[in-house]
Amino acid sequence: MKVELEKSYRLLRFLNKPRHKMIRYPLAFLAGVGVLTVGAPMSVAKDSMQLAARSNGLKIVVRRAIWFVHTGWVPVAIRSDFFFDISEKMSEKASHDLLAWLETNTRISDFERHVWQADLHGGVLENRVSQPMNGVDARKEKASRELLLTPQDSLWDTDQAFVGSVNAALEAITVMLATPSADTRPTHTFQKAGESFDKADAYQTISDYRSLMESIKWPWYVISGTLLGAVREKDFLGHDYDIDIGIDEDVFDIQVLRDAVAASVNTWFIKSESYCTFREVESKDKVRYSQLEQPILVKLVHCSGLVADLFVHVRDGNILWHGSAIHRWDNSSFTLAEYPLGDETVHGASDADRYLTENYGDWRTPVTSFDCSIDPPNIRYSRTARSVTYLSKVIYRYLLDGENERARVYLNALVSDGMIVSTHNGYRYQ
Repeated sequence: MKVELEKSYRLLRFLNKPRHKMIRYPLAFLAGVGVLTVGAPMSVAKDSMQLAARSNGLKIVVRRAIWFVHTGWVPVAIRSDFFFDISEKMSEKASHDLLAWLETNTRISDFERHVWQADLHGGVLENRVSQPMNGVDARKEKASRELLLTPQDSLWDTDQAFVGSVNAALEAITVMLATPSADTRPTHTFQKAGESFDKADAYQTISDYRSLMESIKWPWYVISGTLLGAVREKDFLGHDYDIDIGIDEDVFDIQVLRDAVAASVNTWFIKSESYCTFREVESKDKVRYSQLEQPILVKLVHCSGLVADLFVHVRDGNILWHGSAIHRWDNSSFTLAEYPLGDETVHGASDADRYLTENYGDWRTPVTSFDCSIDPPNIRYSRTARSVTYLSKVIYRYLLDGENERARVYLNALVSDGMIVSTHNGYRYQ
């Protein structure tokens, strides 16, 4: 049976909300048992139990459980979470055990096996880059955010396995492009019921965010979909799931933010910090992994369960760009002006027409479907190890739906951006 799930705002709020440890620990035990029951290796179940016991780990473990329903013994194929990175917050021991488990898995497609193996290899490498060396504080020393690999290093084989897995996934995509696929549409779709974004909570979240920023004297502004709502609707968009906020790189300091969040008396907690980990081939025997010293995206969770995505904006000449470990969106430099946002007043780009046109094209006309990975006119890709696997999954998803031309648009974009190269018989990761 093929099942399609849509995001549920209420479920996301439930999973995001901070909980007392007396509640987290029983939920962590149930989560670990649940992951094990649907087919996970024991080391992954133990890893999941430990993760779910942390204040920001339950959502990841639930996504793992959904992933194992799709890949394990349960006779259900779930097409809702292809874009989940199974390596997220996973220990190295669990990652290696899961790599072996995938190798012998007969339920999944060749593409799925290879792209998820690439995720796991890439996760091991990214974790090593993130680890401080020789006891040095990774926030203060750039050297501790780099990893130079040669054939003599123990992680060289992991890097080569990562590249091989990505290329095998691209080969599977090439085969699918040449071969019409069978009908893979889901047999049942579980849809969300109407608009479930709670605007009252959103107004309170904005108010509490203002207090948080005032405590550290950081200027901030709303961006992307939140600014679109403020300009076009003078309110939040009804289909929003989170709030998009910007901060300039020259004032941002992750430790200052961590301290402010810790002092917010259970109003906020940090769900995740996203760092860009870049892979650069310097020669046939030398590969360098490097990571930005500061996160490019911080996901803050309000006590209501609503998420505020804090994007650090980096100045590059006359361009201000923001993004994640996957995407990068470029905007012309802008000054700020005030905008009404429901019950609140916020700042955003003063030339809203130019900013929103750069992001959305015809922003005045509401659309029912917008793909943030390909539709924005100002989209670029972060050229990170994580981005190539994520975007390959997007292409695969379009191929499953028979949208081959849409898949080709993505492939051409990746070629144009230099992430992959087109060869006479397919595509290859650089």
